[in-house]
Amino acid sequence: MKYKIGELAKLLNISTNTVRRYENQGYIHAVRNEDSGYRYYDEDGVFDITNIRLLRKYGFPHEKLLEMQSYTIQEEIAAYQERMQQMDKEIAYMTYVRHRIKDDVLLMQKAAQMIDVYEKDCVEQIYVLYKEGGKLLQEAGRLKKIEEFLYQSPEVQHIYLIPQKELEQGRFTICNGWSVKDMHMEKYSMTENEYTVRYRQKPSIMGIVKIPATLEELSGYEEETLKQLMIGRHLQYMKEHHMCINGDIIGVIVSKAVENGKPVMYLLMSVPIVSDVEQNIV
Repeated sequence: MKYKIGELAKLLNISTNTVRRYENQGYIHAVRNEDSGYRYYDEDGVFDITNIRLLRKYGFPHEKLLEMQSYTIQEEIAAYQERMQQMDKEIAYMTYVRHRIKDDVLLMQKAAQMIDVYEKDCVEQIYVLYKEGGKLLQEAGRLKKIEEFLYQSPEVQHIYLIPQKELEQGRFTICNGWSVKDMHMEKYSMTENEYTVRYRQKPSIMGIVKIPATLEELSGYEEETLKQLMIGRHLQYMKEHHMCINGDIIGVIVSKAVENGKPVMYLLMSVPIVSDVEQNIV
């Protein structure tokens, strides 16, 4: 059976330009009729185009398709097995991304409800800072570690950190960085170094807070006002239940949204705590 270019395109539901492109790339070949001058394609063309489209669905790149047309059956098996291994990695990665999206949804639902603060052990995590107060941290090793955090883990979290030592000096200093749960470090082939800090699992008071999303507006707040905005409910709960701060305060950015025409940031703030009695014993 011989097919004109229009007939082949109609049969396979593709454009004539696509047929010409496949021919130019060497996937199919046409034969010119010496009498009529028309170019025709045979059944090999039907098979080759169908096979090319199938291989593209499998995820093989265009640059490999022409090479695969001359493969032996053993070479085809090896190519398919290699592609399956790549797909397994892609599926695993997308599964991790889905877990992150699911966690984000749960946190955003909490943010939408603005539920009261509650007691819970914080998750052990590793973080790297890029800003301490108004100081930008740009050491080469730190920037390399930040790049690792941002691009190797799909579950990296953007964090705010308020050091306890700053609070004890009467200052509410906000640091910024990125963190990864301890359980995910090995999974994503990530390592600790001199620029990373381990945030230990501790009993904590947690709660969603809402702050202005723009640095300009945020910088206009007095430190005490900002402190009440970010951990005021936590401190009130601690006062009522005779608790003290027991480490650096960490906040995970949940989402940025618009409220009453202004951008706001939702954070899950976690304040590590110890009872007054335990503190006095220590």
